Amino acid sequence: MRFFLRLLLLLAPLFLGGCFFEKPLTSGPSESLNTWFVGEWQRTEKTGGTSRALVTPSGNDMYRVQVTLSEKGVKTEYDFEAWTSKVGDSTFLTLHSLRASSKVPLGAFVFLHPEMRDQNQIRLRPIHLASPKSATSKELRAEIRARLKDGSLFAEEEACDWQRTAEVYWKKDGETGVFKPLRYEKRWQTEDLRGTYRTQQPKHSKSVGLPH
Repeated sequence: MRFFLRLLLLLAPLFLGGCFFEKPLTSGPSESLNTWFVGEWQRTEKTGGTSRALVTPSGNDMYRVQVTLSEKGVKTEYDFEAWTSKVGDSTFLTLHSLRASSKVPLGAFVFLHPEMRDQNQIRLRPIHLASPKSATSKELRAEIRARLKDGSLFAEEEACDWQRTAEVYWKKDGETGVFKPLRYEKRWQTEDLRGTYRTQQPKHSKSVGLPH
C-alpha cells in the first residue's frame, strides 16, 4: 500500500513553537490509510520525561491521534484528527486539533513530515513556514513547494524520533482484525471483547519492506 507519509504523533517539540494554521494542507486524505502509523508510540524527552501517543484508525482514511507530552514534569494532552496530504512528490500529515490547549487552539491545523527509520521507529519533522496563520491551503502548498526546492523546509535538529511500543488492533462492524501489519511476515490476530481498541507488544520479525 502506498503512503508517504514536533505522534501518532508523536509530536513533542513541534508544538512548542506554536506553528499552527487556520486551514489544512488538503481538505481531505490524499492517500489511503497506512497501518505503519497505527500503534502506541513513546519518546523520552531530554528533560527525562516520557511522552506517549496513540494512533488509531477512525475510518475513511482518517486517523485519531491522542498525545500526552511531558515537558519539565508537566503533562499536556492533545487530541487530533489526522490525514495525509500530498504536496508535489512529498507526503505530509495534516493534524486537526479536537481539543484546545495552551499550545494549539481548538480547530487549528499542524503539519508534520514523517520518515520511517525501521519497522518500529518513526522520525517526525516540523516544517518551517513563513505564511500567516490565515493562509489558504493553496498558499501553504505553494510555500512548501518553494521551500522543498531551496532546502529550507526542515531543520534536522528539530526532528523527533518515536518508538512503537505496542500494536493496535481494530474491531469494526462486529469483526476483529489485525490492522494490516504488513511490516511483519505473520499476521497477528487478537480479540477484544470490549469492542474497543486493543494493543499488543510488537514482535521483532523479519521486515517485509518499508513503504515507498
